[in-house]
Amino acid sequence: MSVPRVLELDSVPERMPHRDATLRQLASALDPIRSDRPAYPICLSGPTGAGKTAVSQFAVRELRRETAVKTAHVDCLRTRSRAAILEEALVDAGLKSRSSPKANAASELLAQLEDADSPVVLTLDEAEHIEDEHLAHVLFETSGVTPIFVMHEYERFAARLDSATASRLRTGPHIELDRYAQHEIVDILESRIEAGDLSGITDGTLEVIADTAAGNAREAISILREAYVEGRSRDERVTPALVADVREPAQESIRRYNIERLDTPHRLLKHMIDDAGEIRADELAELFEVEYPDAEPRERRRYLNVLVRYGCIRKKGSGRGTRYLSIGETKK
Repeated sequence: MSVPRVLELDSVPERMPHRDATLRQLASALDPIRSDRPAYPICLSGPTGAGKTAVSQFAVRELRRETAVKTAHVDCLRTRSRAAILEEALVDAGLKSRSSPKANAASELLAQLEDADSPVVLTLDEAEHIEDEHLAHVLFETSGVTPIFVMHEYERFAARLDSATASRLRTGPHIELDRYAQHEIVDILESRIEAGDLSGITDGTLEVIADTAAGNAREAISILREAYVEGRSRDERVTPALVADVREPAQESIRRYNIERLDTPHRLLKHMIDDAGEIRADELAELFEVEYPDAEPRERRRYLNVLVRYGCIRKKGSGRGTRYLSIGETKK
């Protein structure tokens, strides 16, 4: 059974309840572009499920409707090197086709961005995963490009930059999103239901979903999607009891969505953990080093933290006693 587009995880809505103030801040930060002037770099931060990606895409879409600006959105969890990010940005902005020969150097890709016949707004989602710590500085020096950095923790992202680049970053606006309240999640779900003209959802069900999702809009939408599709397949209404039935499938759906976004090192670590079921951190480090001998320990830890954050694996213990568990394993 097909899933209503309004319930897809990557769907950008026409309305964003309870993010009006954030959207005004972002629109104001992008205002110089409307007057053909460069804008300061923009940072958007907040926890998973706070609407960071949707807000950035919503604001950029509105800007594109008003001006001749070119826009690109790059998921840096999937695409992390300087050259790959710039290549993806050019393709997404319509400045290059995927079938075009690959450039020999990142400098050629930057030149193509600078040669664009209109300003370029480049959104770097999951910006903390960018491999090249100098990319922010390079983009600041690239004429006609306004970067929007979307991340979980602003200070941690800024700390990775050299002092001059971090100072330049702080000249621009930092917009911080908080986790949604329960009633706000309900309003978001009601907005999606109205936009998709969906029916068959009983009173009180949205409140149960909002409580279950604990402020995470992405999880709430995933639960509603799974419950709606399951209800249609059973020819039943969507009830709190059905929501309880689909909680695990909804979490698995989000997990699959996140796994599809992972690049090779993340996938390799997950595969090693899945094969073992449960593995000590030092054993995992040895296995990973065979495949990636040049990777620094902090990089490996960063990859593992991503897998834990997105529910792809579990972590147990700390320090030398740290163990990683496949998501199918039961906690002991």
